[in-house]
Parts: sequence; structure tokens; C-alpha cells
Amino acid sequence: MSYWIMGIMAALMGLVGLLMAGAAKDSGILAFGLGLSLFGVLFCWFMIKTAFDEAERNAAEGR
Repeated sequence: MSYWIMGIMAALMGLVGLLMAGAAKDSGILAFGLGLSLFGVLFCWFMIKTAFDEAERNAAEGR
């Protein structure tokens, strides 16, 4: 269940980053917003990978 919570939080951070980048008036906020959205996407991919690795490990152990 914590994978879902962390994934949702990372997705929300990514959306906030896109909103910040879209409303940016200087390059610093634009870079930060794009970086935040990139972090959100990569973190969601990492959480998906972790969940699948755990499911695969449990299947191999016969649980």
C-alpha cells in the first residue's frame, strides 16, 4: 500500500513542477519546475520497478 501512496505523492510533485514551469517568468523557476517533474516521473518508474521486483521475488519463493 505504501507504493501507491509514494507513487501518488511523486505524481503530484511532478504535476506541481509542470505547473511551476508553465507559469515561470525566469529561467531558474523553469529549470526547477522541469527538474521536479522529471524527478516525479523517474521516482514513479522506480516505484513501479520495485513493486514488480517484489512480486517476482514472492512468486519465485512460492508465496
